[in-house]
Amino acid sequence: MVDKPKFIIDKKPLKDVKNIIAIGSGKGGVGKSTVTVNLALSLKNQGLKVGLLDADVYGPNVPMMMGLSGTPSITEDKKIIPLEKEGIKILSVDFFVQEDQPLIWRGPLVSNLINQFVNDVEWGELDYLLIDLPPGTGDVQISLSQKLKLTGGIVVTTPQKVAQYDVKKAVNMFKSVQVPVLGVVENMSHILCPKCGEKIFLFPQGGGEELSKMFDIELLGTLPFDPQVSANSDEGKPIVLVSPDNPISKTYKEIAENLTKKTSN
Repeated sequence: MVDKPKFIIDKKPLKDVKNIIAIGSGKGGVGKSTVTVNLALSLKNQGLKVGLLDADVYGPNVPMMMGLSGTPSITEDKKIIPLEKEGIKILSVDFFVQEDQPLIWRGPLVSNLINQFVNDVEWGELDYLLIDLPPGTGDVQISLSQKLKLTGGIVVTTPQKVAQYDVKKAVNMFKSVQVPVLGVVENMSHILCPKCGEKIFLFPQGGGEELSKMFDIELLGTLPFDPQVSANSDEGKPIVLVSPDNPISKTYKEIAENLTKKTSN
């Protein structure tokens, strides 16, 4: 029997950042980055000060989804100043590499990058810093969870059993590094009939609810699949920003409200 790894945990808070929320999934293709971006905008719409760290070092998509490009400036004391869009402070590894350049990084390089993101960024005062984690439970997830005093984690799943299987690993990863799991978001839960508005279920129902009961964590919300959401993201126009009255935007508002209730001091 293989012994479970013992993690060295030396957590530190970020100055002037009240809540740090890591958003993971355990697997790719569940819409985690889309959820993170729209949740950030929903929190901002509550009048909160929000930052967004795109820590998906192998597939950083947040800048594209936010329609943001450029290079962050550096302070005299060598601190990175995040870029800003729609009132949200944003930092991504994508800002530091050439377009279409593959990120072929191994453990030490990834660890150095995470150290920089933890120690060398001037976020200023924030109510929430959301961290978009890469899929899986590897170096980035563990390093950030070890080094930062996270308020908690959120896991994103889709209804299928195969997604739940991997998301369970993400939940257990958070627990292994002493990060409370604040809830689960089920994405692509159903589609809405364009004619009558009724829900049509493409997969077996209840994946998010099943995870919620299994780990005794809250189901923060369920989101439908809508091709327009993907199209908007490709154009740098998140659904919460361009269609605030859309039912999906209203669900993100509810998820944000559920999160603030769980993290209010």
